[in-house]
Amino acid sequence: MPFDHIASYDSLLTKSVIGQLQRKQVWRYLQRVTPQLAGLEILELNCGANEDAMIFSEKGVNLVATDVSEEMLKVTTVRANQYSMQNRISSQYLDPESFDETVFDKKFDLVFANFGGLNCLHPEALKRLIHNLPSILAPGGRFIAVVTPKICLWESLYFMMRFRFVQAFRRNTSRESVVQLGGVSFKSWYYNPAQIARWSDSRFRIVRKLPIGLATPPVALESQFQNRKPFIFRLARWGRRLESTSVLAGMADNFLIDLQLK
Repeated sequence: MPFDHIASYDSLLTKSVIGQLQRKQVWRYLQRVTPQLAGLEILELNCGANEDAMIFSEKGVNLVATDVSEEMLKVTTVRANQYSMQNRISSQYLDPESFDETVFDKKFDLVFANFGGLNCLHPEALKRLIHNLPSILAPGGRFIAVVTPKICLWESLYFMMRFRFVQAFRRNTSRESVVQLGGVSFKSWYYNPAQIARWSDSRFRIVRKLPIGLATPPVALESQFQNRKPFIFRLARWGRRLESTSVLAGMADNFLIDLQLK
């Protein structure tokens, strides 16, 4: 199926030690900024394997989980039924490239996009999505996204020390990149926090920008550290001191940007 490579990425992230550390960091932030989750209406873009959907639903929110992968939507339905959460979680096909706000019959308090889904959108499609989001947000609603940036200090230093300079700066391009994952090739684009902020400036204000996975190796390098998990956990504990440093947001494996409707 088209876009099922995104499902493969989400599965890889879910099984990854480093990916799970990054996911926990995102959830620490969400738990700080949404202390009263019960009753919130949330739309999730590119929901993937629904790790986030299950956590959201446990907090008592109403969630519409969307994805471009039919396989991931099936996972949503199965897991919602398995945990008797079908009254709180619904799944729906939605391609952010052709986003149509008229699909929904309600306003959302939060639109959430986690880990790389937005990187599968070319710049014009991402700008169009950000422009259209206010039409489905309630007053004061939030858009929180986790995006892969153009620079990852860990990745650049790792490859530079091995004199592999092309790989060291592979993200730092405005052109599409061809990513290999699970034997499948697909197109991806990298974005800096400043780009997202610029495209959203007319309708949103920036609440926070945070680095995600700054101190640990990027998920793509986990196989190189598979026998050094204690080292990774030590780095993660040290990195918690830096996870609120907004100036470093564009230098980690991913970054979180929290936007609020003006």
